[in-house]
Amino acid sequence: MAGQTIAKPRRDKTQRYVFYLGLLLAAIAAIIAFVAVNSSESGTTSSSGGTVPVVVAQETIPAQTRVTADMLKVEFVSPDKASADAFTSRSQLVDRVVTEEVAAGDQVLPSMVSLSAGDGLAFKVEPGMRGISVSVQEVVTAGGNLRPGDHVDMVGIFSVADVESANFILQILGLDYELVEPPVPASSTTGEEGEETDQGGLTLTVTMLQNVKLLALAQSLTESTAGGNVADDAAETDSEPRAATATVELTPQQAQEITWADQFGVLRMEAR
Repeated sequence: MAGQTIAKPRRDKTQRYVFYLGLLLAAIAAIIAFVAVNSSESGTTSSSGGTVPVVVAQETIPAQTRVTADMLKVEFVSPDKASADAFTSRSQLVDRVVTEEVAAGDQVLPSMVSLSAGDGLAFKVEPGMRGISVSVQEVVTAGGNLRPGDHVDMVGIFSVADVESANFILQILGLDYELVEPPVPASSTTGEEGEETDQGGLTLTVTMLQNVKLLALAQSLTESTAGGNVADDAAETDSEPRAATATVELTPQQAQEITWADQFGVLRMEAR
């Protein structure tokens, strides 16, 4: 049988190919399954256990403060801890005015700030109330000037001809009392040439409203404040109240009374 070639069976080689192919297919299937499961878990985490950005106060922000970026920070919290209307970016809040104190770490909400950046409405009027602006004489107290948020008494000063006229004003203002004695006589004033000129009539001074919330105060400062002697300016400030436009929080009825008094008399604020 010399020179005769004997063919070897190919069964073992074919079986190896089948074995390796099976391993490859199994590995591919495992990879596909892993990717599918991982994607499913990622989607579940994103929808139920993920985090969302919210803007919180980095420090306590007092009421009537204009917001700057360094007062805020962005934190990521779970959806169940995030307010539905919380801000998500600091840029949404920069230059707005805080209408109530925001404690450090608290989420900043639309109800806590003015409606838009640069908005001059630096206060919040309570439901059912009105914000009314009137001209007043501000009383400067020993502790300093009045500020938004303070509570004041509103005093009206009216020049009247007689007691009957004074009682008419009291009736219009809804004040439940009647004068039987004349009010204080009107003081005389000095004319342009220096002589005293008797104005005649009487002066009625009455506390119209008490414990009124001051929302805003825009003072009309004298020119001397900008460039005069500081001591002289301080003495002048202490001796005479300054003209100001005040915005106060009133009921609709009170708003009508104060508006009338602003038109026909002089209003003064007194610190409580």
